[in-house]
Amino acid sequence: MGKIRILDESVSNIIAAGEVVENPASMIKELLENSLDAKSKNIKIDVKNGGRDVVISDDGIGMSQEDLLLSIERHATSKIREKEDLYNLYTYGFRGEALSSISAVCKIVLTSKSDDDEIGSQVNAIAGKVTNLKNIQRNRGTTIEIKELFFNTPARLKFLRKPTTEYLNIKEIVIQEALSNPDVSIILSLDGKVSIKTSGNGLENSIVEIFGRNVLKNIKKFPLGYLGNGALYRSSKDSIFTFINGRMVKSKIVENAVMDGYYTKLMKGKYPFAIIFLEVDPKSIDVNVHPSKKIVKFDDEERVYYQVLNEIKKSFERDDDFISPTFEEKIEKEESKFLDFSEFEKFTPIKAEPQKFENLTVIEKPQIEEKKVEDEIIKEEKLIEDEIEESNYKVVVQEEELDFSIKEEKKEVPQEKKRVNFRVIGQVFETFILVERDGIFEIYDQHIVHERILYEKLKKQYYGKDISSQQLLVPIRIMVDPREKEIIFENEENFIKAGFEIDKFSDNEILIRAIPIIDLRDSIENIFRNILLNIRENKNLDIRENILISMSCRGAIKANEKLSYEEMTKIIGELHEIGEYTCPHGRPIIVKITYDDLEKLFKRK
Repeated sequence: MGKIRILDESVSNIIAAGEVVENPASMIKELLENSLDAKSKNIKIDVKNGGRDVVISDDGIGMSQEDLLLSIERHATSKIREKEDLYNLYTYGFRGEALSSISAVCKIVLTSKSDDDEIGSQVNAIAGKVTNLKNIQRNRGTTIEIKELFFNTPARLKFLRKPTTEYLNIKEIVIQEALSNPDVSIILSLDGKVSIKTSGNGLENSIVEIFGRNVLKNIKKFPLGYLGNGALYRSSKDSIFTFINGRMVKSKIVENAVMDGYYTKLMKGKYPFAIIFLEVDPKSIDVNVHPSKKIVKFDDEERVYYQVLNEIKKSFERDDDFISPTFEEKIEKEESKFLDFSEFEKFTPIKAEPQKFENLTVIEKPQIEEKKVEDEIIKEEKLIEDEIEESNYKVVVQEEELDFSIKEEKKEVPQEKKRVNFRVIGQVFETFILVERDGIFEIYDQHIVHERILYEKLKKQYYGKDISSQQLLVPIRIMVDPREKEIIFENEENFIKAGFEIDKFSDNEILIRAIPIIDLRDSIENIFRNILLNIRENKNLDIRENILISMSCRGAIKANEKLSYEEMTKIIGELHEIGEYTCPHGRPIIVKITYDDLEKLFKRK
């Protein structure tokens, strides 16, 4: 007798349920998406007992009695009919497994009514077997009641997490679905208490209702959705919300594009708040990768990557208002009722005791013709080329029209001169430069300003051609340990491109024979050691970026360094020509104080 046999239907149903219904949150996702596919405008979800008891009701198109009975059968669906339909999907569901899988591991009651029926129907089932069928009075729509989830799968029941964790997962699912369906009112109640409630009055209303007004205040709209500023940076990627054709998905390629778009605008260990909506031809994606439908595959991942990256870069271009924190007498703190956003970093000023500004250096503006000053400040805008290698992609700043081909070299294109009007007031604590620009009082960190300027200069040289170097009459001898030595000579070509010529001298020493020709305000040994330290500490960062960032940081003007009026004017002008307003590590360069802020501080308002 053969060893292979067909599994009993009850066993195969439970196995299928294990793929679709991982936990209460995944079950609610399936039920909620069914309600959305049914064109519901109002959906209510009541959850109790840690997610084991759930009631979800909607005002969608409803089902006839025949459809209601078929809905809990395996591979029964109204979404597709032929195999070609799998590659042209506009609905959430399509596999015909959700209700069947859910009903196999719980006690379920389904009631529904369509416009074509005079009376509604109710079906009761236990572990996938129908136990009762009757007619009932009800309005159009569907209600599904789940009782004792996993009652017949003790192993799965054993691995349920504590109710607070399950509820957090459920809230995350509901938030994602609410963001992708802002015209649908969704109410989630946990143990009888409303946790999330959206009105269905558009996306921005949904953002306020879910996250609070502070989040809406700190995001900006761009062609693919919304981007958060520095006040919303998080410690994980959980706040990068990606939607493909309205479906919430986790896409590494999109997340990489978002992170690369924020490159040098994020501090170490921080991630952005972003809501990304992509509309693509359904034939160009595969959503049938996994039963959960969380993962999608694109037939042209490179094109998607560049589309997202370029839109984010264009959105941030020359936008110092969005990047820079503003000084406020009191930051309004509106805590979300639905999620804990205590991790959000806010640029809240520290209230200090009044101080005497003994170190304030106010410099009288020299008598120079206005045109001469403007000519010094206004220069041809620099072309900035970013090159990031991740997932085997070479990232370059594109031309005005999106070009998704990978470019080896960027053409020099003349750009219009940008007029920047500002007035340097002076220097305070020999660290910060005070400036008046466009009716705003601005405070610049002189080290970060110069660091960004050096970084852009080095980057343009490095990624265009090798940085010019000069031979030293007397080579610099540096002690290194075996790990540092290995880093140096494994990446010797990158060091040469950065202007360093290095030779082995002994087992634990190297000789630096040539150095880059650039004005660096630190010793070569300090700069070189900082490069090695950064490479060891930031292994995920491209080695070339580690070199450039280290050189620009160590070579920049320091804090507690007195500058002349001409030096301050020069670096502020160069910064605005570049149009980048964070340091390479992601720290903001400018803090702004408006006239209204000052009036409030002096109680004039």
